[in-house]
Amino acid sequence: MKQKKIKIAMAWWGTWWHVFPIKSLLEYLEQQKKFSNHIWSIYWFWDKKSLEKTVFKWLKQSHNPEKKWYTLDFVPIYSGKYRRETFLKSRIKNLRDLFLFGIWITQSLFRLIYYKIDVIFCKGWYIALPVVIAGWLLRKKIIVHESDTHSWLVNKIASKFAWTTFTWFDNVLPKAKTVGQILSEEIIIDEKEAKMFIKQYPELDQNKSWILVVWWSQGSQRLYQSIIKALESDKTLQTDVHFLVVLGLLNKDLRPQFERFPNVVCFDFVTQKEMGMLCYYCDIAITRAGTTSLAEQKLYDMKLFIVPIAWTHDQYDNANRYQDNYGDILIDQKDEWFLNRLILEIKRHKEFKKILTPQDRLATISKAKEQIWEHIID
Repeated sequence: MKQKKIKIAMAWWGTWWHVFPIKSLLEYLEQQKKFSNHIWSIYWFWDKKSLEKTVFKWLKQSHNPEKKWYTLDFVPIYSGKYRRETFLKSRIKNLRDLFLFGIWITQSLFRLIYYKIDVIFCKGWYIALPVVIAGWLLRKKIIVHESDTHSWLVNKIASKFAWTTFTWFDNVLPKAKTVGQILSEEIIIDEKEAKMFIKQYPELDQNKSWILVVWWSQGSQRLYQSIIKALESDKTLQTDVHFLVVLGLLNKDLRPQFERFPNVVCFDFVTQKEMGMLCYYCDIAITRAGTTSLAEQKLYDMKLFIVPIAWTHDQYDNANRYQDNYGDILIDQKDEWFLNRLILEIKRHKEFKKILTPQDRLATISKAKEQIWEHIID
């Protein structure tokens, strides 16, 4: 008897580091012909205001249904979120969204029925919760993956309805399977690619420690400015190490300030492949505590100076986990001595050179995606 091909809903929303895991899952799927007899269509449920709109364009351009064995469509839906701020305005919005939540579940019910969805893959955040509850009401299979060391509210609820729950770390959610982080295969580079990349920057001395600075968001502008202040206040930082600074699209205006220093190379935006190159060569990363970026950097054995987003609980949990397990360093930006501590740690590690351990990195990051897809089609 011929097996029925299934239709899958991907439910997620977020920033670059949050959207890329689902993009990575789809890219991995296309390479595995053994799944071609099991999947008919994939629908990415998304918020029109979110970053997925950009990713949607990339995937649509690369996805040719005549050459690939499943169809890919994006389904816009509406949802609200629980705001933890104590402001009156936030509480009023929470009350409004509580009344609207039933409407969003009803909307999701219609979407799931209309598209004849069989399986829901939930990566978290508020856009996913109405979809998960609607799926549970329709008795659909639900698969959950939690990236952080401390589960967000949506995945705490979604895991109660899930067929299978996967996590990156142990003991995050009850009865979960620890499979690791979902990383893009584009971040894996070979020695030939690495040599071609490094030839573009002859001014960089490979005997010195290379420090990757990557915070991305506009809310991190003050942290980029802290690096500038550090370079200005301690002249040895201009000679002893190299800084490779990824500004992102929202912080490009800081480029002229960084380029005053001879030991700084700036990037406005980098692809996953280019990020792999940077992680391959850099010894240290000064980074936020998003688990996708931490996992990418640790894949290449980097020493991490982790600066959690000050108003989130999960990033502190992530940073503490890496500090305890890998000996990385948490630097709290709420500390009045933040700049002094940052300078101190850079100077303490100015001669640090990582040891790139021999390992099959592609096989390492493929394990999580393999297990997730096997459970989806099971």
